[in-house]
Amino acid sequence: MAPGGVNIPQFLDLSSNIQRLSIDIYLTIRKAFQSNLPRIHGLGYVDCHLNNLKKFQILHSDSLASVMDKLQSIQKEFESLQPFLQAVAEERHNDLDEIQHCATQLIGKAHEVEYIVDACIREEAPVWCLEHWIIHIMEEITLIREEVAEIREKKMDLVALNTVPVHTSNLARSPMMNEEIIGFEDVIEKLRDQLIKGKKGRDVMSVVGMPGLGKTTLAYRLYYDKSVASHFEIRAQCCVSQVYSRKDLLIAILRDAISENFECREKQADELADLLRKTLFSKRYLILVDDVWETSVWDDLRGSFRDSNNGSRIILTTRDHEVAMYTKIRSDPLLLRMFNSDESWELLRKKVFGEESCSPLLTEIGQQIANKCGQLPLSVVLVAGILAEMEKKVECWEQLANNLGPHIHKDSRTVIEQSYQILPYRLRPCFLYFGALLEDSVISVPKLTQLWISEGFVKSCEGKRLEDIAEGYLENLIGRNLVMGTKRSSRGKIKACHIHDLLHDFCKERAKDDMRLLWQKWDQNANPSSRLSGHKQLAHRMCIYGEGYRAGDWSSCLSHVVSIILHNNRLSVGLDSHIFHSFKFLKVLDMEFTRISSFSFDLVYLRYFAAETSRFSNKAGCRELETLKFKSLSEMSLPITLWEMDKLRHVDISDCSFTSEISRELIENSKDLHDLQTLSTPCFSCAQEAELILRKTPNLLELRCKVKGVDYFQRYVLNFPARIETLKIHLSYTPDTKTIPFRISAPTLTNLTLKNFYLYHQHLSEIGSLQNLQVLSLKGISFKTYKWEVRNDEFPQLRVLKLHAGKVHFENWSVADDAFPNLERLVLRDCKFLKEIPSWFGEISSLKSIEVRNCNKNVDKSASDIRETQVEDYQNSKFEVFITRENNKSDSDYED
Repeated sequence: MAPGGVNIPQFLDLSSNIQRLSIDIYLTIRKAFQSNLPRIHGLGYVDCHLNNLKKFQILHSDSLASVMDKLQSIQKEFESLQPFLQAVAEERHNDLDEIQHCATQLIGKAHEVEYIVDACIREEAPVWCLEHWIIHIMEEITLIREEVAEIREKKMDLVALNTVPVHTSNLARSPMMNEEIIGFEDVIEKLRDQLIKGKKGRDVMSVVGMPGLGKTTLAYRLYYDKSVASHFEIRAQCCVSQVYSRKDLLIAILRDAISENFECREKQADELADLLRKTLFSKRYLILVDDVWETSVWDDLRGSFRDSNNGSRIILTTRDHEVAMYTKIRSDPLLLRMFNSDESWELLRKKVFGEESCSPLLTEIGQQIANKCGQLPLSVVLVAGILAEMEKKVECWEQLANNLGPHIHKDSRTVIEQSYQILPYRLRPCFLYFGALLEDSVISVPKLTQLWISEGFVKSCEGKRLEDIAEGYLENLIGRNLVMGTKRSSRGKIKACHIHDLLHDFCKERAKDDMRLLWQKWDQNANPSSRLSGHKQLAHRMCIYGEGYRAGDWSSCLSHVVSIILHNNRLSVGLDSHIFHSFKFLKVLDMEFTRISSFSFDLVYLRYFAAETSRFSNKAGCRELETLKFKSLSEMSLPITLWEMDKLRHVDISDCSFTSEISRELIENSKDLHDLQTLSTPCFSCAQEAELILRKTPNLLELRCKVKGVDYFQRYVLNFPARIETLKIHLSYTPDTKTIPFRISAPTLTNLTLKNFYLYHQHLSEIGSLQNLQVLSLKGISFKTYKWEVRNDEFPQLRVLKLHAGKVHFENWSVADDAFPNLERLVLRDCKFLKEIPSWFGEISSLKSIEVRNCNKNVDKSASDIRETQVEDYQNSKFEVFITRENNKSDSDYED
């Protein structure tokens, strides 16, 4: 025993035990954290991580002092490996599983460093544990870097590595957007006749078939068929799926039948059903009800579909013959047949080669592959997506034919799995993310790409917008036939997309493990804590569906969740925003249809937020926020806090103003929002307010806004940001004074929408002189002397012109010979006083179609005369005219 009574052997033994115990504790903590990480990651995550790491070292230098040197070393390691991640994003390593494994490992380390930094700042873990952890991470990153170098050296020549071509997908492959759909010609002709020429009584056309057979594609082809569309006064659609809400179905149909901006969330389902019944009453209507699983759906809707003995029709698709028989009125259900061999090969050939020819050798093996698909269109399309990525060589196709096996038509998952396995690493999380969205939903492309970016799926590339890169990812998925584009804008960009329910099932199931995605369906009586307690080590992302949620103590068991999506919540009372405060790593909080008490979060990693609220707190501290969307439940002035969120890229607000007398000076002295690209539906009350906001957002690309207070805008010239491309301005009233509220200076503009303006000739000429303008929509516009004179050389690049007169008198229209030289589409709605369409439109060689909705007989006749000129004098046989005499929402593939 040593002097002082200390037993040295016992002391050393105790010290050794403490050290072993410390290591066990550290390993337990780390293992638990790692078990919660996804198996695949977004390649853009490290970009976000590096930005945060640099920022936190400055803001929290005291809290991070003990690990500062190590963090700086890790930062340098990550920066040195950025070119490697960029190469993976560009598919230069796509054929090597080891390289992709290294990328996964590296991004996993970034997640761990993020946790360590947060734990240091919050003092939520022992310093010795975090120091031990970070030392191990440094060693592991070094090993990853060495492994990457070794693989490069052993397995590939660096020059060859950098010259592997990147596949560029062709948007034209999307079957939902005007593409000629192969097969079922006999079926389509029969159903078209039943829709148009059948008996006068109301009838249901049921299409029954197995998954992947093409029921939905067939139904939509009929729905959008021009002869069918012109026959019905009202057309509307809804998609049901396994989990549905009667209220949601009624809202979807009403928005097609009345207006896509129709607001009805406060109404009960029975009220909506009665409103739909009154809307359809006496009208000849066509309703498409897609993907019906239960007879209860028909019970929920049938009361609104009154029979006025005028030829109204309902198209219904289902897998269940019993459902089809239950809905039968007159016509027997159509049992959709399988593809025949010729149809299977023609679809495969068209998807792979387009209009190009196929060599005889590839034709032979291609027909064998098509036959292996079991005459199931979905299997054919998915296999075509695989072939499109391969070299067009017989040996490559033979290898695929051997790999497919003899029974793929019995198990579509086999084909989906093969399509997934050949996806580049960067596309895998993007594809699986569809599993976090509702089955059968039509997905807004801007929202989807914003979510991908916020999740860290999109790798930055110098000189390119993240949004453009993300759209490229989507185009690639569409090109591989894994996603369908469903709607285009007037300028040809994809606005919405959709995924087949079998593919959705695959994504949902695969994402459960690979992305740690947890789905929960809750009701108002559920106990969230008990539901989630068994998943607390599994959830990295949460999707919740239900009619109401209890704000129980469920957030504490899911503190590592990085994204939460709440689907279709209809709470009458808002959620308390404080329940999300313990989600300290939250990056995405999408509650688009959910009311919350206020926007008062201090979530340092939050990048995407959407909800309904009536209060925006001055204490909100989400400095990393990039996308902010909320619908104001009452008129609200946004606080100065917003101008501290200098990473905002997209702001979508409703009925909110930016300034008050108090805040105007504060905004003047605040930072400019240099990254802001889109700003939607703020309300400006005076020109000075609008001018201030435009000056503080110098790189704005797209602005949608409301304007009130005409007296404060008269004769003002608004100078819009130098890069503005899309501008949509809505006066919240029809002006009483005979003057334009303000003039527009925006030479880069490509898309302009004006509503409720009073325009003089000089103002129209100013708009006509915009050299880059491609789309012009004029709604409720008043013209001086009720006349519009279009002069020589005006509108040189305009492709789409939409005139919606409403109650405004618009009588005379003259067009000079050199105007509209590139016009492709003309749309006239409610121009009841217009005497005629100028005959010059018959001379415009680029014109493809004229749509006339609810105008008068003279306008109808002049449209037909223009078609006659185009067809007979210029042999433009594809020129189309669509005339509808009743008010019906436009549902063309090309919209604003």
